[in-house]
Amino acid sequence: MKRSNNPLLYLLSWLYGSGVNLRNFLFNQGILKQQSYPIPLICVGNITVGGTGKTPHVELLISILRSRHRIAVISRGYKRKTRGLQEVSLSSTVSEVGDEPKQIKQKYPEVRFVVDGNRRRAMAYLMSLPPHERPEVVLLDDGFQHRYVHPSFSILLVDAQRELHEDRLLPVGDLREPSIARYRADCIVLTKCPKDMQPITLRIMQRNLALYPHQRIFFSRIDYQKPRAVCTLLGEEAAPLENGARLLGLSGIASPEPFFSYLREHYELVDTLVYRDHHHFRDRDYEAILSAWREAKVSKPSEPLYILCTEKDAVRLTDHFRELPAELQQALYYLPIETQILYRPEEFRQMIEKVAIALPHSLRS
Repeated sequence: MKRSNNPLLYLLSWLYGSGVNLRNFLFNQGILKQQSYPIPLICVGNITVGGTGKTPHVELLISILRSRHRIAVISRGYKRKTRGLQEVSLSSTVSEVGDEPKQIKQKYPEVRFVVDGNRRRAMAYLMSLPPHERPEVVLLDDGFQHRYVHPSFSILLVDAQRELHEDRLLPVGDLREPSIARYRADCIVLTKCPKDMQPITLRIMQRNLALYPHQRIFFSRIDYQKPRAVCTLLGEEAAPLENGARLLGLSGIASPEPFFSYLREHYELVDTLVYRDHHHFRDRDYEAILSAWREAKVSKPSEPLYILCTEKDAVRLTDHFRELPAELQQALYYLPIETQILYRPEEFRQMIEKVAIALPHSLRS
C-alpha cells in the first residue's frame, strides 16, 4: 500500500478527492442522470487500484447464473488497442478486446461479451438485439465508478490484505474514491482471504467496514486448480504437470506474490519473471523468457523445466503462441483459478439467483 510524506501528494490527493466527491454529489442529487434498464444489471467493481479479483468473481457469477439465464458481460476492455464498441468472439485477440474479456469468452463461449468504455452505448446495443438473443441478466465488470448506468445490484470487492480504513485517496494511497463509497454497494466481498483466517479476524474486518444493516458481506479466496498447458487453450492436448516439477514462475498481474507463494509451496521454483499487469508480450519478451528458461536448464540439463504462468498471462500468450519456438511452446503451462465463497457459499448463490429474477428498482411501484 502506498504511503508518502510528500505535502504535494497530499494536496493532489485533496484536489482529486474534491473532484470525486463533487461528481458523486451530482449523481446523488440527480443533476447527473443515471439510466436504468428493464433487466437485472449486476455491477462488480472496487474502489482501489490494483487487483481485487474482479474477473474470477465475474466468472463465479456466470457459473451461478448460466444454466438458467442468457447472460451478457460489459467491460471497457482494459489495455486493448481498439476503440469504441467491440463484441468479443472466440477469434478475438487480446489487442482487440483485452485479456480478461478473452479469458471469460474462452471459458464461457455462450456468454455474450461487449467491450466499450461507454456503458450506456453498450447497454443500448444489447437492448437492441432481437428478443431471443437479448440478455436476461447483464454483468457490469469494473463498473462501480461508471454511474451513468444504474445497476440493480452492486457488489464491491475489497482486498482482505488492504482494508479500506487503512488506505487513502490517490496519489497518497490506492483509493479511487473515499471509503464511504462502500455504502453504495448492496454487497461487499472481502477477497483473497487466507485459508486459515480465524473467525475473530473476520469479525474485526466486518466491524471495520461498519456497514448498514441492509448490506450483505461475504468472504472469498482464490482456489488454484491443476496446471494446464497453454496449448490446450488452442484445442491441443498435453501431459499434465506434476507436483514438485522444476519451473520458472511467470506473472503479469497486479499482485503476483500469492501466485509465487503457491508455486514455492507446491513446486521447485527456480526463478521468477515479473511483468506489469496486463502486459502485452512482444518479441523481445519472448526472447527474454526463452533465454531465462535455457539458462535455468543448464544447472540440471537432464531434468525437465517448465514455465508456469497465471491464467490471465496464458490468454495473452496465445495471440502469438504459434510463432514461438517449439521448445518454448511445450514448456508453457498456466495455473487456472476459481473463486470460492467462504462459510456461506449457498447463501451467496441464493442471493445472486434472487437478484437475477428480481424486478429492477426502476420498475418497482
